[in-house]
Amino acid sequence: MNPDLIILCVALSLFGIELIFLKIKKREISLDQTVLNLGLGMIERLIGILTINFGLYFFTFLIPWRFIDPFGPPWLAFVIAFVAVDLMWYVYHRLSHRVSMIWAAHMIHHQSKEYNFSVNFAISPLGFVARIFVYGTLIFFGITPENIIIANAVNALYQYLLHSELWPEFKGWERIFVTPKFHQLHHSSVNEHLDVNYGGVFTIWDRIFRSYRIDDIPVVYGLTKEIEQQDPFHTQALFFLKLIHNFRKLPFRRALALLFLGPEAQTSEMPRIYKVPIKHNIPRIIFGFLIFIVGYIFLSREEYPDWLSFTIGFFGIFIISGLILKYRHNYKEEV
Repeated sequence: MNPDLIILCVALSLFGIELIFLKIKKREISLDQTVLNLGLGMIERLIGILTINFGLYFFTFLIPWRFIDPFGPPWLAFVIAFVAVDLMWYVYHRLSHRVSMIWAAHMIHHQSKEYNFSVNFAISPLGFVARIFVYGTLIFFGITPENIIIANAVNALYQYLLHSELWPEFKGWERIFVTPKFHQLHHSSVNEHLDVNYGGVFTIWDRIFRSYRIDDIPVVYGLTKEIEQQDPFHTQALFFLKLIHNFRKLPFRRALALLFLGPEAQTSEMPRIYKVPIKHNIPRIIFGFLIFIVGYIFLSREEYPDWLSFTIGFFGIFIISGLILKYRHNYKEEV
């Protein structure tokens, strides 16, 4: 069985278990928000699976250029790799909040107005590509590609588990480790919580670089300005189109500078891509998900052409998102 498909199934199973506990505790979650988060993840996986080989090739390409050869016993080499990967995650994560052209990809993870395991799926394939280059720098310092990949997998699993409000507070743990409460503040759009708590596993990086915060101010999840059109394709593209839109509306030098400045430097005007009312229903979501899985499996098998796999996979996402019939209906009304 394809390892990527196994990871997807485990992630969805953990979310399913969380849903059961949320139901027991009578905690409501939004179907619209959940479908949006999962749809974003499906787009990321369809495109991201093609970048895995690129990552392996890039890491291998850098090996002859390393400054230091691998050193120490295997257990020590892995510990060093794990700490180094977490540091580089902090670097990438902070840049993704302070540089608009990287925020365009990372913003997708912060659009969710809820905080549960489905938020883990709300990511961009471009973020995965960016992290390949960030983690690749560790090759120069004698860290092997194998240790980078394994350390990143453990780091990602730890961060996956952080995204739930069902965990206890783990009071005091945040002195060393990132806790769910610590990360909840990072997802909050309250002014006091902006640009804090970037750490993945260890909080020491936030302490060193002065982004550490713990308080009891109630969190408000989501972006400071809500995205009107709630579908995965619109959400994935919106801020990238905003940056392109700047070159049409502003002087070239200013538009170029805005690529590298923080998102707060952007103008409030957002491009209008389309506006389509969407209403989800469970049978259509299940049907679309099954179609997506077929395309996803086809993409990992050499006997099927990529164009067929992508067509099937994206067709499933369109069904899940509710865009196909709604868009046709909306278009006829406007005409």
